[in-house]
Amino acid sequence: MRIDNATQLELNQYFSKIDNYVKEKEQKFVRFADFGCKILRIISYSDKFLPHIEKQLTYVLRENSDRYDATIYLWEEQNALKLFQSISEKFNPAKNFKLRIELLYAKQKEFDIQIINKDFSVQKPAINYNNFYKIISAYNKKENSYYYGVKDLSAEEFIKEGHLFIQFINEVIKSDSSNLSHGASMGLNGNGILFCARGQRGKSTLSVLSMMRGFEYVSDDYLTIYNDNKGNLYTSPIYSIITLSPEMYGRLYDDMKGTQFVSNNARKDKYVFNISNFHSQFRTDYPIKLAIFPEIVTDKDPSIRLCTPEEKGRAITHLIQSTLSQVSDLCEEHTIKKMYNMVKDLPFYKFNLCHDIERNTVFLRDFMNNWDKQDKTIISAPPVFIDITFNLANIIDIQSGTVYTMNTFATNVFENLLNGVRFEDLRKELSLYKEYNENIEYEFDLLIKFIQDKNIQLSENKNSNINLNKEFINTDNFKLYITEFSHELGPINILEKKENKENDKLQVK
Repeated sequence: MRIDNATQLELNQYFSKIDNYVKEKEQKFVRFADFGCKILRIISYSDKFLPHIEKQLTYVLRENSDRYDATIYLWEEQNALKLFQSISEKFNPAKNFKLRIELLYAKQKEFDIQIINKDFSVQKPAINYNNFYKIISAYNKKENSYYYGVKDLSAEEFIKEGHLFIQFINEVIKSDSSNLSHGASMGLNGNGILFCARGQRGKSTLSVLSMMRGFEYVSDDYLTIYNDNKGNLYTSPIYSIITLSPEMYGRLYDDMKGTQFVSNNARKDKYVFNISNFHSQFRTDYPIKLAIFPEIVTDKDPSIRLCTPEEKGRAITHLIQSTLSQVSDLCEEHTIKKMYNMVKDLPFYKFNLCHDIERNTVFLRDFMNNWDKQDKTIISAPPVFIDITFNLANIIDIQSGTVYTMNTFATNVFENLLNGVRFEDLRKELSLYKEYNENIEYEFDLLIKFIQDKNIQLSENKNSNINLNKEFINTDNFKLYITEFSHELGPINILEKKENKENDKLQVK
């Protein structure tokens, strides 16, 4: 069940009822988490939360604080749906005829609930009930109060949600001069590095091994970034955990003495460890002096050079898109522009990583020990950033603060165009799939119009061969998608055929 236009008055009534419900319970403990620029007060009505909090937030956790910026209320909830039904008759099938009919038609008794308020977000609910995980979450941003009730607090089930309270922590940290970041950060001699890369590009392995080799450390995954009143960029840690693949755990085994196994993340491909034994390496309010865009290559030796403008755009796309997709903030124009402005005046370097992780660390140490002698030229990125990773295109128009993503089929078509395939040839090839998608030519014309509107440069070459991936075509059901994360409407497919445009004929330049 989804309510798309909840008023602030309705939200206030819901928040008030949740608040009263929770505070009727017996308070078990209070802790504070210091994220550098912001402090979160944690009030729990269940002792079962404490082990999870102590294991994941070890470094930032405090028993006392003379101030705090926000509060999260935690409780163990056995029947969240019943709680929602007590909040409003809208969520009670016994009193809401329309809901009862919908449930009968869908042959279900329980359901998800999302309450959207556009002043909070057009993409994520201000109040949410997840029936699968039996979790209730509520974000009273106006009062800086957050609520989290969950049924199953066993270690293996609870950590399926990943890093503890990441969605709430994101809201607490977010301000005009600060933000959560999904990346990695460490450095030497007070010169901090911000690694701009999504997963599986080597940033976690490099940062963790570097920490074990004496580098100053902030995080290998989530961290806080913030500006001071002079525009200088700083970062602080959030978590005391790292996540390693079984292979990398085996390679680092001898260096991990004293680490505590937390969980296998309810899977077999990732292990989670508490690294409080390395807290002497941790740094708070650590000054960031450069950004690095890592990539694993087949070269025998590692190398570092300044990024090209396009590589800088790719690096910033990795930083922004991977961060905001993790916390459902891709529709936030102001956050996109803010994060860009935070990092745009850093020198950006491309770090080609070889497969010898020790050699990469030694090379980076030498680079940072000679930081004063390095070329620190600041280059400008193009106004539209393009990155294609794992067969998916992500595009950021930084002037409008808008993120676009393509499905694999559209990305495949886009790559053909970037490689010089002529519009007419590709359109003719796609027309062969009209029996599976009658609108495919229309979708292709809109894709071309999007490319032209964004001034993405293509060079046609009549000798370029068309290379369409049948697996991508079938997986995406012969449909081309470009999702625009609209500031007003949320995620929308801008290649979708609208009924009132049935007879539109787009002219391809």
